[in-house]
Amino acid sequence: MESPANPYSTPAANLYGSTSGGAGEVVAASTIALLSATKPWVRFLSVLMWIGVAFMLLAALGMGVVSMMGIAKQVKPGPLGGMEFLVLAVIYGVMSFIYIYPAIKLWKYANRIGSLGATRSVADLDSALNEQRSFWKFIGVMTIIMLSLYVVAIIGFVAVGAGAAMKSGAFSH
Repeated sequence: MESPANPYSTPAANLYGSTSGGAGEVVAASTIALLSATKPWVRFLSVLMWIGVAFMLLAALGMGVVSMMGIAKQVKPGPLGGMEFLVLAVIYGVMSFIYIYPAIKLWKYANRIGSLGATRSVADLDSALNEQRSFWKFIGVMTIIMLSLYVVAIIGFVAVGAGAAMKSGAFSH
């Protein structure tokens, strides 16, 4: 027989709102229904990201082949001496690899939602939410990086434009 709770002991708070605290906790059906309703959209966006990765890799490969064959140099060499396609190939290749991580995270998130629907366990809910957290953290970091690059690019464009204007004598009287 269990001993009764000591009414004079210090109260303990469970931050997760569970009264049992055991491993057999079950997630509410309404929570599972809400997450399950997002699963098709999460999967759809993940598939679109994978398709985007495939197209970027194909574009990078195509540009690399065009650059290596020298076709770009025969058409009309640009400011980089016909190396524009090679530079773009590298940029597309890097971008495709950057898109792989969030595509994986969305795919795993959808899988974890499926597991949660089957087991209703808090561990599966935590796992699903952790995949979602990882996705949004990555998107947040990439947003900060892109905003920083935009600021640097704007400052660079202004500096180059001002330098060109000064060099051409546009501001001289």
